[in-house]
Amino acid sequence: MHKILANTIFLGKDLVNLTECHSTNSFAASMIKSGQFSEGTVIVAEVQTKGRGQRNNSWHAAPGLNLTFSIIFKPNYLHVDQQFDLNMAMAFGVLEVLQNIHPKIQIKWPNDFLDVNGNKLGGMLIENTISGNLFDTSIVGIGINVNQMEFPVENAISLAGITGKTFDLEWLLEQLLVSIEKQYLLLKNGSHQSIKDSYMDHLFRMGVWASYDDGEPFIGKILGVGPYGHLSIMKQNGKIQSYDFKQIKFI
Repeated sequence: MHKILANTIFLGKDLVNLTECHSTNSFAASMIKSGQFSEGTVIVAEVQTKGRGQRNNSWHAAPGLNLTFSIIFKPNYLHVDQQFDLNMAMAFGVLEVLQNIHPKIQIKWPNDFLDVNGNKLGGMLIENTISGNLFDTSIVGIGINVNQMEFPVENAISLAGITGKTFDLEWLLEQLLVSIEKQYLLLKNGSHQSIKDSYMDHLFRMGVWASYDDGEPFIGKILGVGPYGHLSIMKQNGKIQSYDFKQIKFI
């Protein structure tokens, strides 16, 4: 992949292209540790040998067929109790582009992207460092299944699988950087509520009775998401419970 010429202010102006790495998030973390980075640096890898997702899951992506990249931000305008606002801004920035390709793609809490049948199209892993009560740096790792047609795991799908089309990876990355930057700058300018509204409007199973497991199977309805990203669910008995990322499974 060549130098990104996206119509952005700062995202992708510094671009690191890697043929192979353990994970782009880990590479970004090493850049931050060395101090050799600027905000908006993008690290793109053709192959991740140890790609990571939420819950310490592995991320499987065939070489040269998908997008796996990380972005370094310095959101030092965000307080620690606004941490999920960044997650929502990044997720909706990705979703806008995906929905331009196929309108029925949704966000699954906290930050996966699903097709209408619940198959996973992509996901994000955000890793933050905190200084006092404010954010210092954030690494936003994003993986999108683009042109891969066969997967070693169940319930995975790609843009090509959904649409029957092949996509140019460089073009898609440019679109994503433009959209992500737009949402990031909206967040920086204080548009927290509009970002949350956009996220909630496209949240998988929002307001729908469905099956979950928090140690025991139950039927519940998603009511919303709190400031720290906890998922609020009403059970059939009327009890409302809040869950962290590893405390509940979608069935």
